[in-house]
Amino acid sequence: MLFSRRTEDFKASGIRELFDRARQIPDAIDLSIGQAHFDVPDAIKDATINAIRSGCGGYGKTQGDPDLIDATRRHLQSRFSLSPDEHVLMTSGATGAIVLALLALVEPGDEVLLPDPYFILHHRLVKLFGGTPVFYDLYPDFKLRAADIVEQMSERTRLIILNSPSNPTGATFSAAEIEAVADACRQRGIMVLSDELYEIFVYDAPHVSVKKFLGPESLLVGGFSKAYGMAGWRLGWAAGSPELIDKMRTLQQFIYACPPTLVQRGSLAAFDVDMTSYVDDYRRKRDLMYNGLVAAGYDVVKPGGSFFIFPEVPGGDDLEFCERALSNKLIVVPGRTFSRRSSHIRVSIAAPDDTLEHGLEVFRKLRF
Repeated sequence: MLFSRRTEDFKASGIRELFDRARQIPDAIDLSIGQAHFDVPDAIKDATINAIRSGCGGYGKTQGDPDLIDATRRHLQSRFSLSPDEHVLMTSGATGAIVLALLALVEPGDEVLLPDPYFILHHRLVKLFGGTPVFYDLYPDFKLRAADIVEQMSERTRLIILNSPSNPTGATFSAAEIEAVADACRQRGIMVLSDELYEIFVYDAPHVSVKKFLGPESLLVGGFSKAYGMAGWRLGWAAGSPELIDKMRTLQQFIYACPPTLVQRGSLAAFDVDMTSYVDDYRRKRDLMYNGLVAAGYDVVKPGGSFFIFPEVPGGDDLEFCERALSNKLIVVPGRTFSRRSSHIRVSIAAPDDTLEHGLEVFRKLRF
C-alpha cells in the first residue's frame, strides 16, 4: 500500500519499543504520563450527567456552545488580559486548536520558530502541514531569550510558538522575557501562537500570558484537560483576532464538525471550581521531586509549572539511562523525544507520593 509522504515523519521510533516493553513490567514506577493523576471534580461530573439526561446528543454549533464561549471569554479577560474585541473558539482539545491554527496560518515552506526543548506535537504538526521547523535554544536554563529568537528570524518566518508553562521542562517564562519577544514579533509582523495549557499549574509566581503584551497578533491556546483532569474529554479553546478565529471555525466545520456537546455543557461548571488545593499539592510534589534529584546529585533546573521536570542524565545518554531505569522498573521519557539533544529525560510529577518516592529511590541508585 502506498502512503502519502506526510506520514514519513510519523513512523514509530525506537522509543516506542521502550514503552511497549515498559508496559509489560508488573508494578512499574510510571513517571512518564503527562496527565493529571486526580479525577474530574464532582461539580463538572454532575453538570455533565445533567446535560446527558436533559439531552445533548445532537450536533452543536461549530464555534462551540454560546454559554461556554461567554464563560471562557470572561475567564480569559480577567485572567489573561484578553481584549474585548478578540473572539473565542471552543475546539476538540487544545490539539484541535493547534491543528486549526497551523492549517489557517502556515503555507508549505513557511518557517515556524519552535523552542528546543519543544512539545513533540508542535514539531510534528508543523512538518505535517508543510512548515519548516526552526529552533530557538532554551538550554541550559530553559529561559526565553529574545535575542536568540531574533537571530533565527528570516523573511520566511511565519509563526513563533511559545509554550509556558512548558511540556517537557516545566519552565515558566517571565513577563520581561515574553514582552521582549512580543516586541520583536510586533516590529516584524510575525504571529505568535502561545500554548498555555498548563497555566493553572504555576508554583512560584503568577502566570504571565502573551495576551498581556500582544492582542490580535497572537493566538492563545488552552483548555480543560490539565486544569481539571479532563484529558480524555477533549475540550480546548483558542482566543485571537476575529478574522483568525473565523477562519479556524470554518476549518473546524469540515474537520471536527463541532466540539463534544455534552463535555461543553458539563464544563460550564469548571470555572467555579476552586483548584487551589490541587495546585498546592502539585507544588509540593514538584518540591519533593526537585529536592530529591538535587540531593541525589542530578543537574536539574527547578520547574516553575506544569507536571514535569527535565533533569540532565549522568553520562549524557538519555536512552542508555532509560534502559537502566527500565531494568529497575522505572519508566521515564528520553529527552530526545522533545529535543535535538539527547542529554536529558522528562519526569512526570503527576503521580501519588509513594510512586514519586519509589522513583527517587531508583534515581539515587542509578546516580551512584
